[in-house]
Order: sequence, then C-alpha cells, then structure tokens
Amino acid sequence: MSQPPDSTQTSPARKMTDEEKRGRLYEEQVFPLIGRRLVERLVDGVPLKPRSQVLQIRCGLGQATADLLHRLDPASRIINLETAQGLLDRARANVAAEQVGRRVFFRLQSLDTHLPFGDDAFDLVLANVGLADLARPEEFLADLARVARPGAEVRVASPLHGTWVELLDVFRDVLVRLGRDDALASLRGYAASFPEAGAVVHQMEQVGLTPVTVQRDHWELVFRSAREFFYAPVVEFGPLARWKKIAGSGAEVQDTFLAVKQAIDTYFSSQSFSVSIDAGLFVGQKPGEASG
Repeated sequence: MSQPPDSTQTSPARKMTDEEKRGRLYEEQVFPLIGRRLVERLVDGVPLKPRSQVLQIRCGLGQATADLLHRLDPASRIINLETAQGLLDRARANVAAEQVGRRVFFRLQSLDTHLPFGDDAFDLVLANVGLADLARPEEFLADLARVARPGAEVRVASPLHGTWVELLDVFRDVLVRLGRDDALASLRGYAASFPEAGAVVHQMEQVGLTPVTVQRDHWELVFRSAREFFYAPVVEFGPLARWKKIAGSGAEVQDTFLAVKQAIDTYFSSQSFSVSIDAGLFVGQKPGEASG
C-alpha cells in the first residue's frame, strides 16, 4: 500500500527569470542609490484632492504608491507606468494586494511612444525619468502636459548635466590618447544629452506648464576601485551599455575599457573613485481652473 505524501516536504523553489533577477537587483542595489532619492523629492508635498486621478511614471517600486494611497481618499485612483516587466512586477508586489486593480493599476509602457491616455485625464502627473535616455524628451514633456487636466500639477525628476562627469572626463582622456575621434564625437553627443536645468524649465514652459520651479540636488556614489565601479549594478544595469556602444564594437570595446579602468586606478590610486549625480525636480502647472 502506498504511503501518503509527506506533508512536511516542500516543492523546489521556482528558478527566477532574468527579468525577475534584474528587478530584484534594481530594488536592492540600484534604486537605493539613485531612484529612491528622486522619488522622495517627487512625492514630497504633492497637492492632493478628493477623487484624484494620479499618473505615476517610473515612480519607484511601490513605496511612493503606498505612501500616496495613505494620503488619498478611497475614491482616488493611481495608474503606474513602468518600462520593464521585472520592475513592474516588483512594484506590484510591494503594494497591498487588495488595492491592485481597485485603486492602483499597473501598465507596461515605453516612454518613446505617446502615453495611452486621452487629453486632460489626470489631476496629478509624476514622472521619474532620465530625460537623457529618451529619444525625444521634448515630445515626452508635451505628452505629460497633454494628459494633465487644467489646474493639474506636473512633476518631473531627472538626472541632469554633470551626472557621471568624473567617469566621462576619464573616458574622454582615454579616447584622445587612443586617437578615437569617432568615439569622441559619440561621447560628446552622449554628454550633451544630459540637459541643463534651465533647458528643462524652458521646454516645460514651451508646452504650456507655467510657472516652472526647479529644485537642484547633488550627491556622490563612492567606489573603492574601477573594478567595483564597473561591476556595480547601478552602472552595469544602468549606463554601461551606452558607454560600451560609444567605445565601438568587438575588440575596440575591450581595449577601450581596459584603458579606462587602468586610468581610473592610476588617477585615483590613493583615494576612492567618486562620481557625481546631479538631478533636478521640476514642478509646473497646466493653466486653467482645476475641476472641483
């Protein structure tokens, strides 16, 4: 006679997918270094009113959503847009299950396409984005203004010119020494894609958000060596792919980054390698009378 199954046995743990691994790494090792600080600025003191429709774009891993839910009335709704499935899943898991699909909604969405909402749809729009990563940042800002209702506040948090500047300086010196004029042109274009604060203010005003205020923020990430820097998830799963594309292809990439690593360890041999993050919180309002 067969024995009943042992109730103490547990089924083997399911292997995490690559997307899940990336989401976990982002939550544990990337978000605390950059994303959390921007999100905290983004949601601090936001104007909330009854029956609000709120749009959040890349606004953290559920923490900001949970905070807003405590401050919003039960008739208010929050829509979260995320660009990667793994990050969306982490954010959904960090929000109380009974709120998902009732007061909070999640959607996977590219930021290089128009937002999938009608005009004048939201009472508050929050976006935590890297404007330098967008193909058409001006169109993105115009879309934020489009979906905001008259009287609504639009808040955008983004890294600015000066971010990663220490690495970019070393990178530039190495490319000059190697005679890589093609890569130098690409590096200049990449550095120029990080906007100045004044340019973002102007772009937001141009799409009808006025007046626009800006709060600047600066902090540093500290690494003990070039190896630690390049293998840190905040770099490896962040800008490293774009830096490699600038370096070229094939052996060019390996040779260039070997030279960059050696230069960092030479220049900063007696101290840690610190890199800057410069960011801004931009707040504008869509003209018109807010609905009651």
